[in-house]
Amino acid sequence: MSSVESNRYIAHKFGGSSLANADGFRSVKNLLTGRDEIVVVSAVHKTTSTLQKTLDLAAQGEDYHPLLEQLTQTHQDIIEQLLPTNSKQSLLTKLTQDMGEIQSLLCAVKLVVSYPKEIQDRILGFGEQWSAQILTAFLAVDNEVVYLDAATVLTVKSHQEQIEIDWQDTEAALEKFLAQHSFKQLIVTGFIARTSNNRRTILGRNSSDFSGAIFARLFHANALYIWTDVDGIYSADPRKVPSAFPLPKLSYEEAFELAYFGAQVIHPLMIAPATEREIPIFIKNTFNPSAPGTCISSHPDASTHAVRAISSIDNIGFVNIEGTGLIGVSGTTARVFNALQQANISVILISQGSSEHSICFAIRQADTHNALQTLRKVFNWEIENKQIEGIYVNEDCAILAVVGDGMVGKPGIAGKLCHTLAQANINIHAIAQGSSERNISLVLHQNDMPRALRAVHSGFYLSHKSIAIALVGPGAIGKTLLHQINEALERLKNDRHANLCVRAIANSGKMLLSDKNIDLSQWQNEWEKNSIPTDLVALAKHLCDTSIPHNVIIDCSASQTVADHYATWIEQGLHIITPNKRANSGDIRYYRHLHELMAQKNCHYLYETTVCAGLPVINTLQDLVKTGDTIIKIEGVVSGTLSYIFNELATGRAFSDIVRTAKELNYTEPDPRDDLSGMDFARKMVCLAREIGMETSLNDIAVHDLVPPALKNLSISDFLEQLPQHDAAIGQMAQECHEKGERLAYVGTIVPGQPVMVSIQRCSDDHPFSRLQGTDNMLIFHTSRYQQQPLVIQGPGAGAQVTAAGVFADLLRLVSTLSH
Repeated sequence: MSSVESNRYIAHKFGGSSLANADGFRSVKNLLTGRDEIVVVSAVHKTTSTLQKTLDLAAQGEDYHPLLEQLTQTHQDIIEQLLPTNSKQSLLTKLTQDMGEIQSLLCAVKLVVSYPKEIQDRILGFGEQWSAQILTAFLAVDNEVVYLDAATVLTVKSHQEQIEIDWQDTEAALEKFLAQHSFKQLIVTGFIARTSNNRRTILGRNSSDFSGAIFARLFHANALYIWTDVDGIYSADPRKVPSAFPLPKLSYEEAFELAYFGAQVIHPLMIAPATEREIPIFIKNTFNPSAPGTCISSHPDASTHAVRAISSIDNIGFVNIEGTGLIGVSGTTARVFNALQQANISVILISQGSSEHSICFAIRQADTHNALQTLRKVFNWEIENKQIEGIYVNEDCAILAVVGDGMVGKPGIAGKLCHTLAQANINIHAIAQGSSERNISLVLHQNDMPRALRAVHSGFYLSHKSIAIALVGPGAIGKTLLHQINEALERLKNDRHANLCVRAIANSGKMLLSDKNIDLSQWQNEWEKNSIPTDLVALAKHLCDTSIPHNVIIDCSASQTVADHYATWIEQGLHIITPNKRANSGDIRYYRHLHELMAQKNCHYLYETTVCAGLPVINTLQDLVKTGDTIIKIEGVVSGTLSYIFNELATGRAFSDIVRTAKELNYTEPDPRDDLSGMDFARKMVCLAREIGMETSLNDIAVHDLVPPALKNLSISDFLEQLPQHDAAIGQMAQECHEKGERLAYVGTIVPGQPVMVSIQRCSDDHPFSRLQGTDNMLIFHTSRYQQQPLVIQGPGAGAQVTAAGVFADLLRLVSTLSH
């Protein structure tokens, strides 16, 4: 247009939330400069939806008057609070006249119990007229301001439910308007337009952004500011992904993809008019104008991440057409989508396998019944003749889309996306990627969407990797672990991008469940105030319902009851970390079942600390086996308590005296006989034997029991009192060893093909076991690669600190695995 000077104007569009009340209008005034501005406005907050409700009530023959009275009062209040007496009366009169027209139209609707689109367009368009007229009058008090009803200049053509701007007619009408008006600020109604035959119409719900872009293009604006109630376009919906953050910059293409796939801050139609003139779009917060917001332009700075943002659409129906009759038959796809077009059903996503055996696509959930009926009618012959096996609909789906210019030409994005969801135990129904490569869209089950969004958001390093944790067994090891986690929380966020979220703590009697992260600095206070009776089924359900993509139960108990839940938990997609030996040393069928489930459910079961606390025993043994080494023999001292006792025997002390000291130092269980029986030791040897493929059970092991038979059924105090009577036998063995330069050791021995043994052994002075001190554990691996010099692992094998650290290491190992 010759009358419009390029880059002179700044265009603004204010949403309904920005104009919710008189204070909102005042804020809008403060955000404007007062010169060379085009200001497009939506209706006052919730006005359009309220007008739609009046239409629906009238069509149902119900009373709509209370809603109209409410709307009248809302707008009257704004006018009374904003305008001086000499300005307000004309607006109040106009509002009354408009309400009278609406009443007449609704009365007609109520009589015929329906309404045509023309009446709907007319009634819904009043909201923008009222807000634009009020803002014009408010700003005109001290400035040169002109009101423009967009329906007098903006001409649109409808083509198969699509809105097309008649730019030639619109520009001509606007030029005529500008020839008659001069202004510093032009206030324009959003949302409304006119047809080619001069009938009032609307651009579609939530389309005032589109209006803003249209007028920015018409005026060759230098920039378009979209004012809303959030700080910009976020990396994901912050209501679903709490760690989402505002994106400083986006390309037009990225913004369009995000808008199309559900980002509600912007309208997808808004992008094209701005792109044509390369008008930068700024998404800003009316209520926090100092926030940087998001700039959408043709050449944003390159992102450090391939994926810029994630978006989603809920309430999707997924339709799948299957049949051998589809293979090689030309025109089938066209028949499908022509039929849907005739039924006014919009297809959001399409996916078809190269075999042509099936066609699947996503549509709005509300359209699924109509789509099913339409397709069954169109393909009736093929269905009756078994050319099409079936047309199936899943109504409980959603679409997740990852978007980023950095995805273009970069291999591995789709693979990482699928792997990330697999790690979160989320199934993908369909996947689609456009040739532009800046978008990958997935169809998922609706219930999986919250976890999927968080998993993908963290998986592409847009936020921390979050893991929800339930701790079972807050005893000595469990308490220490919670303390260690609490000490490391900030460091893990900063260094490893890991967010550890403890959401449940339970013992055998009571449990604490929380929808937020439990404050580990004072969890015991919360435990005392808010704990409820323990229910392990409810605990697992609570963890699964957190919407955090990855969930782990850490079992720090020694309970068989807890171990019996592992299979169910893995079935639910929960990871398990534990120092509890019960599951790995119990029923061999259960042990095998757990490992089969791990592979099936893509879950992790980590148990490094089941044998030697924090020593790297299990992982070392697994690595030896995985790399093809052959295990010849394993020897081990795997009890800190028994290591201490036998190390002290070598100094000449009496057995009973050593046992009493060990109990006082808390090296033993409350009843020392639990250690002296050798059964806990034997369980550890079962765990090791099974790692190398042996079908060993606890009953197969010959265990040297150090508890004299006569003392087995006494009380603990009587046991300790009478134990000195049995010092002689083991004391004599220790003395004989000393005289020969040997030492006694309580040793477990595993030789493939032979029974596992747990016994007292005499060790030469140069044997590695003779170097043991205090409560040290030691494992010696004799393998085909380590024959001349066996692989020896030695270190503390007991104690809350080292065991908790080992469990913590397994937790960090899980974090690392899920991150890659």
